[in-house]
Formats: sequence, C-alpha cells, structure tokens
Amino acid sequence: MRLYKFLVSVVVPVFRLFFRVRITGKENMPDEATVVCANHTSMLDPFFAVMLFDKADLPVFMGKIELFRIPVIGALLRKIEAIPVDRGSTSMSTLRDSINHLKKGRKVVIFPEGTRVSGEADVSGAKTGAAMIACRAGVTMLPVFISGRKRLFGRVDVIVGKAVETDSFEGSGGAKYKAVVEKVFGDILALGKGGEA
Repeated sequence: MRLYKFLVSVVVPVFRLFFRVRITGKENMPDEATVVCANHTSMLDPFFAVMLFDKADLPVFMGKIELFRIPVIGALLRKIEAIPVDRGSTSMSTLRDSINHLKKGRKVVIFPEGTRVSGEADVSGAKTGAAMIACRAGVTMLPVFISGRKRLFGRVDVIVGKAVETDSFEGSGGAKYKAVVEKVFGDILALGKGGEA
C-alpha cells in the first residue's frame, strides 16, 4: 500500500499538469465499499479514475490479464493489489478476490465494457461481471463517466453519479445481473450527455 500511495502522489500531479481535470459529483462517493463502474475509452482512464479517491481510501483496480504478463508492469500491478481479469470469462479467483476486498471495505474499480470503446458506447456492451460481484458482495454500484477526448492540456471531465442499490432489484442470477449493469451503464451514458444519474 505504501508503494501504491507513492505512485499516486507522483502520477496524479503529472496528469493534472498535462490535463485540465474537472471532477464533479465526488460527494456521491459512498464511504463504504462499492463497485465503481466507468466507461472506458483510453488506457489513461485508470489514472483519471484514481483522482476520485483519497490516499487513505485507494481503490482496487481490475485489469486485463495480459497486462500482468508484462515484466515490471505486472509486478507493479500485483504490488498495488490489482486483480487480473480474463476478458473471456469471470474466473472464480477474480470473483473471490473482488468480493474479499469489498468485504474488507475497499472500493473496486471496474470498466464493465471489458475493453476500450472508441465509438459511441451502448448499454449492450456492458458485461455482467461487475454486477455479479456487487450483488454477491451485497454492495452498491457507482456510475462514473470519464470524457473520451484526451488531448494534452485539454479538459477531461470525470463525473460521479449516484450509487445504485443492487439489492433493490428483484430476481437472481444472470437476469438480475443484466438488469443491474444496464441500469448502471445507462446512468454512465446519461452523465456523459449532461443528465443526472
């Protein structure tokens, strides 16, 4: 955790130097554990997402398993307790590790599209794994929109919506997970269009 805090203290000021980051809705961030869901248009998105958190409450990130196989980068990801994800499926170890972190009060950041989407996003592109994790852990899901165009010295908006109570959805299993993730991702898209979520 000490390394994680150090990296954040170095990286965040650098990003604020090269991008005009505007964060709104941070007051919607729950104090307790939650699954933070954001749209994904750039490999820089995790760096903007981490700006939402205090150093005393840094989140756990999920990352594609291929990144963990890269020397140095993989080691760093493991040091900050990032969770590897096979985009083809939700493994039991991914599910277990995520729920364990949530049960400890940590926040877990997931990009439910599973990969970067450069065009217009749609709720149908959101995978149900994030909702499965949140439902099984009994925590809320928090929609976050990160603006797509990221040009040097340009503005990047990070907008936090209102948490979605997963236990307010009826049913169980895949049907419930689909309904939950579609609600959350619909909220993310609404935030991007200037609506409230």
